[in-house]
Amino acid sequence: MDRETFEGIYYNKLTSKQKQALQGFLSGLSDSDIAYTMDATHRATATKHLTNVGTKFGFPPEIEPDYRFILVELFAQYLPELVSNEVLKKYGLFNQEIRFPEGAEPLKSPFYEPRSVEESCYSEIREPGALIRVKAPRKMGKTSLIKRIIEHGKKQSFKTVYLNFSLIEKQKMSRQVQFLNSFFDYILLQLSLPDSGEREDFNMLKLTYQLEILLKQIPEGIILALDEIDQLFEYPEIYQNFFPMLRYWNEQGNESETWEKLRILVAHSTEYYGKLDINKSPFNIGLPIQLVDLTEEQVRNLAVRHGLDSGIIRPIMDLVGGHPYLIRLAFYYLVRHDLPLDELLSKATEDQGIYGQHLRGYLAIIQANQESSTIFKQVLESTEFNQLTGREVYQLESMGLIKLDGNNIVSRYRLYQDYFTKHL
Repeated sequence: MDRETFEGIYYNKLTSKQKQALQGFLSGLSDSDIAYTMDATHRATATKHLTNVGTKFGFPPEIEPDYRFILVELFAQYLPELVSNEVLKKYGLFNQEIRFPEGAEPLKSPFYEPRSVEESCYSEIREPGALIRVKAPRKMGKTSLIKRIIEHGKKQSFKTVYLNFSLIEKQKMSRQVQFLNSFFDYILLQLSLPDSGEREDFNMLKLTYQLEILLKQIPEGIILALDEIDQLFEYPEIYQNFFPMLRYWNEQGNESETWEKLRILVAHSTEYYGKLDINKSPFNIGLPIQLVDLTEEQVRNLAVRHGLDSGIIRPIMDLVGGHPYLIRLAFYYLVRHDLPLDELLSKATEDQGIYGQHLRGYLAIIQANQESSTIFKQVLESTEFNQLTGREVYQLESMGLIKLDGNNIVSRYRLYQDYFTKHL
């Protein structure tokens, strides 16, 4: 069930008595205690109201005998402030389900915090010839969002293709023909269509022709999701032709009933376009989606789902802002490893701290590029106007290490300021 459906039922279809019974249940009261708070003489009153709540959410007890578990699961995802830790523990949704926060958050994960832009994405992807651009630094939740847009598309009966460019073998990037062959074969694989074999002279024109044939064969339409697409900037021979082709596909959607069946999702970390003509770029058309830090309310919701007190929120956000991955990593260690908050904070910038591996990885990348290292040092040391440009600046931005603050470029979080000031 998506958030829109959930909220429509909770706010518009439940009676005040049903909400009262539901909130008592989610706070951990027994049916007898719920009935008492409702001035009823028998626990059956509470049971009846909860049964009706389950039915309105689509889980009648004769079909879903575990409807109470499903209700707890739903509210832990969409209104976690109503669900007590005791109820989470009782229904097995506490502690043991908290996995290490690596990669995209699973679709049914109670620890995914919905973004305010989701409904706009769901609405746009249904439009003929849509193109959505999701931009954010690494580990900010781009892939988690894309997976949910794809899932929404599947529910609308679209065929879907998802390709993460960071997973493509480097040897397949060595020549344009080889790359295009692999790209098209992957589309066929995702669509469960037969492999058409090697295409020795495959080029952009022939790929476009082949894709048009597929679109004519698929009445539902295709969502083509291209994640981490800025990885292609390492291969000028490919991106200087491939990106204009994506733009052409999208522009054809305005003129052709065949091409309007193609919806394109593009996720990238930087605005760096290399030597690409901006008028041939797919990065300045379509619906732009910028993923930003989680708000304090969103971080509080996550803390509740982890069974944590809201008092820990401000000290952690002072260190890492609302960065989804860094917040989730802190919550994981606080809960699964019983790490005291003061120890987490005191060792945050040390190699043995919870962020040690994350920080060392970025340090290795920066030290491997002298220009990036020099620029980042300047950002860390400067308190005055600091207008910098160039590929290295975009690289630092794509990693989420720096941000624009008015006219200044500053370290994105205190964690990065403190750590890299000591190590660069």
